[in-house]
Amino acid sequence: MGTSTVSKSTQIALYVILAILMMALGASDALRGVFAPIFEEHFALSASDLSLIITVSYIGNLVFMLLGTRIADSFGLRSVFIVTMLLWMAALASYLVTDNFILLLIGMFFAMGASTLLNIMLNLMSPFLFAAPGMILNTLFFTQGIGTTSAQSVISASVEDFVDWRLVNGTLLVLGAIAVVSFAFLSRGIVGLSRAQKSSAAADSAQYLQELGQVSAPKVSYAEIIKAPAFWFLFLIFGFYFVAEHGIMNWVNIYLIRGKGLSAAEAAVFPSLFFGSMTLGRLILSKLVDKMGIMGSLRLCFISGTVVYVISFVVGGNAYYLFGLSGFLLSIIYPTTMLAVQLYFPAYNAATATGVIMAVATLFDIAFNAVFGAIIEAVGYDLAMSLMPIAMVCGMVCFVIFERMRSLRLRDSVGGK
Repeated sequence: MGTSTVSKSTQIALYVILAILMMALGASDALRGVFAPIFEEHFALSASDLSLIITVSYIGNLVFMLLGTRIADSFGLRSVFIVTMLLWMAALASYLVTDNFILLLIGMFFAMGASTLLNIMLNLMSPFLFAAPGMILNTLFFTQGIGTTSAQSVISASVEDFVDWRLVNGTLLVLGAIAVVSFAFLSRGIVGLSRAQKSSAAADSAQYLQELGQVSAPKVSYAEIIKAPAFWFLFLIFGFYFVAEHGIMNWVNIYLIRGKGLSAAEAAVFPSLFFGSMTLGRLILSKLVDKMGIMGSLRLCFISGTVVYVISFVVGGNAYYLFGLSGFLLSIIYPTTMLAVQLYFPAYNAATATGVIMAVATLFDIAFNAVFGAIIEAVGYDLAMSLMPIAMVCGMVCFVIFERMRSLRLRDSVGGK
């Protein structure tokens, strides 16, 4: 990996700007669920129409993930990061000047896709920007969690009509403008950003090949990745988990309002508890991963978090407060499972495998949300929402089976042999 040669003062300034951007992105990602009741009333939408909003946003996710890093290899990390910020801002600007449902969908496609790609690009750029990229990256994702939680608590409890949608996005647009101008200025001339860069997979490959005494990297084959048994287990684990976690973000707010009769302020408490605790857990439980190892910590948190998650849904009422505990316990699942990919794939294609797995697992989000609105209309909110704890249990079961199949591992720890 590259090592940052950026001055300390520039690193601090970049950190502040990127923290502002990450908080704005976190808030932006949460707004679909926060404003679902407003969209429903303003556009006279059915549950299927609300599903379409979420489905289109995840299609944007898939397209941007598949294409973004390949484009960055050709045009450079800095250029693609700036252009992607501009695309995200353009989507927000479209919300301010239109009152059309189709244009709202187009905006959702670009806003969610660009937000996801910015997260990935930040991962790739961090070694060239910061002297301690791992620590900085974790704290930046922590600030993103603050943005998500703030949107679900403060904003969700106070919005009343479509004007609020425009006010919130106008504020995020201003923050984005500050971030893009500042980043473009501060990042000029930083080595590693302004030319076509190899992905982190290629960087890992260089060290791997040096150890093997090879001259060139084996060609990364998508077929080789997809044929690996570990690919299919990880695809199912991520896919089911995405349905369960993203269901809290996108559907719990309107479920509690429409299905349980809670006020907007009362409903806002529970998703904000889940993601607020998840944000805190990623800081606190990182030490658990160090002590117990990747798979051991995943086993403990996946099983315990799933149990509490299921109880929250099944019991309901005051048990909804357990969303906070389940979010805390499940906080390490997403980042640590991504790290676990390196245990099952060779160093030269582990990062590529991670990208492919994440992109394909997004199909779960797309398929689920494409039909979820129709399911709500057919069986009602209570039965429809039971699909989320079922998905969490399925993901946990897949993980438990996968974790016991030690013969699939190429190594027992990241960096091991």
